[in-house]
Amino acid sequence: MTPQIEITVDGKPVSGVFYSRLISIRVTDKEGTRSDTIDLKLDDSHPFAEIPRRGAKISVAMGYRETGVQSMGEFVVDEVELECLPYAINVQGKAADMRETLKAHKNRHWDDMTVKDIVSEIAGDHGLSPAVSDAVGDHNYKWFGQVDESDMSVLDRLAARHDALFTVKDGKLIFAEKGAGKSASGKAVGGFILTPDKIVQGTCKVSMSDRGSFGKVVGYYQDKDDAERKEIEVESDVSDSPAVYRLREAFSSEEEATKAARSKSKNLSRGGLTTAVTALGDTSIRAGGGFAYGNVRPGVDGIPWIIETAEHSFSKSDGYKTAIQGKVKSGDSEKSATAADKTNGTERAAKDKAGAAAVGSGSTGGSGAPADIGGNVISGDGPE
Repeated sequence: MTPQIEITVDGKPVSGVFYSRLISIRVTDKEGTRSDTIDLKLDDSHPFAEIPRRGAKISVAMGYRETGVQSMGEFVVDEVELECLPYAINVQGKAADMRETLKAHKNRHWDDMTVKDIVSEIAGDHGLSPAVSDAVGDHNYKWFGQVDESDMSVLDRLAARHDALFTVKDGKLIFAEKGAGKSASGKAVGGFILTPDKIVQGTCKVSMSDRGSFGKVVGYYQDKDDAERKEIEVESDVSDSPAVYRLREAFSSEEEATKAARSKSKNLSRGGLTTAVTALGDTSIRAGGGFAYGNVRPGVDGIPWIIETAEHSFSKSDGYKTAIQGKVKSGDSEKSATAADKTNGTERAAKDKAGAAAVGSGSTGGSGAPADIGGNVISGDGPE
């Protein structure tokens, strides 16, 4: 497979000279509000190239000559760095869709409105189409205020309360459940099985950690009847740590405080089980999508992951690769860890016993098939 990169600047395709000077390109796709980015490095040896203009719009498509390319987004150049002796130009940009107007401070409030209503109004203020999942959009607020606060901060606050994330892509303000591997429409984002022949050797890591775990989350609310501040507690589903996490914000009702505490507890539980891996380049690997390992290792195969960051990079020396950072899928922290422990113990012993029997009978075999997560197997000669 032959990697292919197509780049336009301000709507015009770049010349062959540009490609001859291209040293590397990296497009980073991130889950949620963290803006997607692009990094370009160009050879600037004599004759010197024209210095790129800040504010220029760069569109990138990546893929393979044999299968075609896919758009990776449009970016606005916000930083240019010149290296001298030897000479090179580094260009950085951020996703063009993230509106600067979202950062302007406002004062307003909403009465008896749902999360979907609030997000939709904010989206309309910025010329965006709202896409809000039902799982987080149906909650109703009797009153929700914005006091000297930006719309981005309001969306961040709502997302934290409802274990959600928001992002702006393709002219849409997307507000969806975090870590569920679903789009705002409620449909599952495409998943896949990642097998050893598609993994760059020495890059696959799975971390199972109790560091930073909390056994309890405490939230606060103002009780209007008793005219005093009260607290609620939410126990962790996956940790019996004595550590307590306390929410700073005080909420207007016990229901809102409990919902926010549950949201935080779920978010904290996902941090104990993470993975990082670099695969052969595949444009279908995107942040928010799901995957699992297959035939990699007992205790690792079949754990459902959600991609937090997908970093697509190309260089003339290393070709096209995709680096993935993932967290365990929402709701699967406890059973994934339990399954891993079980597989590492009794099931491995059973496999060792079966393997010894197979050697004695002259037969051979690999590890069992991973759990079906509704995706494709990434294996063979190229991306599916």
